[in-house]
Amino acid sequence: MFNLHYLADPKRIHENRESSRSYYLPYAPTDDDDISSRVLSLNGLWQFRYFSSHLAVEREHFFDETFWQNSNSISVPSNWQMEGYGIPHYTNIQYPFPINPPYTFSDIPVGVYRCEFLCQPQEMKQFIRFEGIDNCFALYLNGKYVGFSKGSRNPAEFDVTNYIKKGSNQLVVEVFQWSDSSYIEDQDMWWLSGIFRDVNLISRPQECIWDYQIQTSFDSNYENGYLTINFPELHGEELICDISLEKESLVFQKTVVINNGNRHFSFPVASPEKWTAETPELYRLTLSTAEEKIVQEIGFREVAVLDNQICINGKPILFKGINHHEFHETKGRALPKGFLEEEIQLIKQAHFNAIRAAHYPHCPEFYQLCDRYGLYVMDEADLECHGMGSTGNKNHLSSNQEWEQAYLDRMKQMVERDKNYTSIVIWSVGNESGNGSNHEMMIRWCRKKDPTRLIHHEGESRDCISEKDGRYFQDVQHADFNSRMYATLEELQDVVDNPKITKPYILCEYGHAMGNGPGSLKEYWEMFYKESQLQGGFLWEWKDQGIKAKREGHLTYLYGGDFGDSPNDYNFVLDGLITPDLQPSPSYFDIQRQQEPIDIDFSQFETGKIIFYNRNQFRNMLGVKCRFELKQDQEVVSEEIISVDLPHEKSIEVALPSSLLKEKKGNLLKVTLFDYQNEDSFKLPKIIASIPIEQAVFPEQVQDSFKFKLIQDDAKKLLLQNRKIYLTVDKSTGKWQLEDETHKPYLTSPKSIFWRPTTDNDFISAKMWREYGVDRMISNLMSCSISVNDSEKLQLTLNEQIGPAGKFWHINQTTKITFFKDGRVVYEIFGSPINHYPVTVPRIGLVWQLNKKFENTCWSGKGPLETYADTGNGSYGDVFSRMTDNLSFQYLYPQESGNHHQTKWVTFETVAQVAIKFQGADTFDFSVHPYSVEAIDSAQHIHELRQDDHYYLYIDYQQHGIGSRSCGPDVLDKYQLHLQNYHYQFEIRVKGAKSSES
Repeated sequence: MFNLHYLADPKRIHENRESSRSYYLPYAPTDDDDISSRVLSLNGLWQFRYFSSHLAVEREHFFDETFWQNSNSISVPSNWQMEGYGIPHYTNIQYPFPINPPYTFSDIPVGVYRCEFLCQPQEMKQFIRFEGIDNCFALYLNGKYVGFSKGSRNPAEFDVTNYIKKGSNQLVVEVFQWSDSSYIEDQDMWWLSGIFRDVNLISRPQECIWDYQIQTSFDSNYENGYLTINFPELHGEELICDISLEKESLVFQKTVVINNGNRHFSFPVASPEKWTAETPELYRLTLSTAEEKIVQEIGFREVAVLDNQICINGKPILFKGINHHEFHETKGRALPKGFLEEEIQLIKQAHFNAIRAAHYPHCPEFYQLCDRYGLYVMDEADLECHGMGSTGNKNHLSSNQEWEQAYLDRMKQMVERDKNYTSIVIWSVGNESGNGSNHEMMIRWCRKKDPTRLIHHEGESRDCISEKDGRYFQDVQHADFNSRMYATLEELQDVVDNPKITKPYILCEYGHAMGNGPGSLKEYWEMFYKESQLQGGFLWEWKDQGIKAKREGHLTYLYGGDFGDSPNDYNFVLDGLITPDLQPSPSYFDIQRQQEPIDIDFSQFETGKIIFYNRNQFRNMLGVKCRFELKQDQEVVSEEIISVDLPHEKSIEVALPSSLLKEKKGNLLKVTLFDYQNEDSFKLPKIIASIPIEQAVFPEQVQDSFKFKLIQDDAKKLLLQNRKIYLTVDKSTGKWQLEDETHKPYLTSPKSIFWRPTTDNDFISAKMWREYGVDRMISNLMSCSISVNDSEKLQLTLNEQIGPAGKFWHINQTTKITFFKDGRVVYEIFGSPINHYPVTVPRIGLVWQLNKKFENTCWSGKGPLETYADTGNGSYGDVFSRMTDNLSFQYLYPQESGNHHQTKWVTFETVAQVAIKFQGADTFDFSVHPYSVEAIDSAQHIHELRQDDHYYLYIDYQQHGIGSRSCGPDVLDKYQLHLQNYHYQFEIRVKGAKSSES
């Protein structure tokens, strides 16, 4: 029977668990590679009972039918909270229990599982292998206790040969939600419990290979390779093993004898095709003994620090990395078949070449996909005790000898299971667990076990930073390279300039992608490309971890606190580039642009040339199709497609096609590269760039249809008509609107606005803005004067004082509105802040109410995605058309979205071809929403938003940048909207609908 005292004993890590081994599924000699007759999957429906306390579980009755009378069915794999038992609980740093290691709760929830299966042992040894159970579990088979294990994201394998019987067998697994190991599994994610990865019954011959270790290397010229295979553990005294290596054909086949004195074998391989993230060339290795075979995909790859740079196959690389959690919107950490491959394809399509298994070893399929698709992996031990920082000693556990073996077990489990995956180039000792003697022991063991890979420890790097001035005073001494989270650009420059720092430097986390953002990715990548010591980073993070649910009749996504879980860290779990259902956010396309393998340089454009640079370090890009489109606004006036070969790490000058140079028209050249990776099983994205050829001159071909006729012009009112559209002006207040033939509003008079729904990254700034009252500005009209300069126009001058109640500051704003009798309306706005005003504001602009009949939007500027001052580099200049309802991205936590920065003009049009066009004297920002600022700002979930019967149209002078301050640097100064004197101007034109009367 399992000893419950082990739940609070960090020295008791497992009992009767087999020694760790590399991951593989053995095959019978005659099996095809697709299906193994030696492996019986126990996945499926199991019987299940949930107990709120481990003290209420009658373990002695596990094999009595009375115990299971009130049981239900549950899917394995799954997390029981996602199946309706207990509640999901989200915390980032804080522990959900009182901090008193090794104790958690006096009542620990338990899930008891039962599975019945048939078995015909046939004199084979029988093993049950669990790939992942959260948090701690005890195993029983046919009425007998087998053993237990801790380590949620690590496998546990048990020899059940002496417990199993021929015919029907009963397997019982008792899973405990909490144990002492919860203290070192404090990752930023949902606390979810249960059997969440595969369960297999594995039949093995009495004599077999238990473990093997594959290593590859090259000669000094990286021309010829070596394949080394070690066999650290056998079942049996001696084995004859046939070793074969194949690609399209057989490379070699050797027969070796493995015994205690002969376990190390090395084979030369002439000119192997090398594995890199750009060229993921894999070979098929087969290890065959008399009664069993093992098949492994391997690649020839070498990682080392050479001349103070991390190199793959002798070349310095740049990590274009992403942090990845295992999560599914309805299944938690039990990932459905095919889901991971969808994710990996999306990751590759964004030009990522590296991935950090944050913050625990992932399921085996993950590494197989990274091998095949080509991603450099930082594999991370299932170790984090971030919450210990609140004790005042972040190293309380990491330097505690009582926890030494628990730490070491997590390193061993990861390295032993994953050591044969080619894609893994870095071992990480864990995340946010301080820096102590237990980490040093992990590193020493790892170096001895696997000297062929690098070791990462951000906690050690953090301890190399002076508390006095924030500068590094030395390199890391135990890890292989320096690492940092969320460094500012200034801090990165200090690293480059610091003579004490010579080891490579990466950002294991940067660019916090929470909600709208992150900003300034362009600046980070300019520095990464420029400074060789800075070898890239891993963006935080891949996917929002929102749980899909129905609330108030609407589908929505839930986060911390929504299940009554307390304490919680609210919506901090929604911080990814894509949504839980794999929809890319605008920031996905932002980072995609920064990481593109081909750079397009227009600096020689005036000489009729464009320069393409292939940033790839290993892969030539041959037969790249390059499409040139010369455009005059929405019209393509000339188009040419050529084919280009781009050698890796080379620049190629390409002459512009002569047909384009002969054209007299055209104000924009759009260059698109595509079809350069046809051989892949998925399509990489097009690369698009554009350059304005001259200052755009926008045609006024609809000018005739703008003509209005005067209906009324007296002391109170001006009324103009264009077919079925009316323009009315109240001369006493300056308010005006466009109306349809029934005098219902098309566009209402605007109000000044300085607030935006706060983004997650507004975090710090929003607090300051609210303290200054920017969210509650009141406009007082001080005067309204009328000027009639001639018979063709009327000018209103509005003088306003705009400021918050109870605060000693305001803005003096003068708005000049000129109404031309041909229907044009020209706005010119001057503003000047007075007294103790804030340094920055979220926006300066106007908000209008726009009739929902204007369902089509067309604009000239950056697009088609949302753009802000420091985001939107995934967009490009052109003329774009979209449905008005589709101009914004729906973030799971409602916030500012959908802005279109650097717009030249925008037109809104109805089906009946009524059109309203805004054109700026300079570029401006615009956005459209079916909700008010107040509604978005007060909503906490998307299901709480209810559309109004009109759109809210924002025409902004400017908006404040985005930044990544939710967990990183603030908006760069050049992208901040400083409150100072401002002046902007734009024109509105209206085109009425055609009718039979006109």
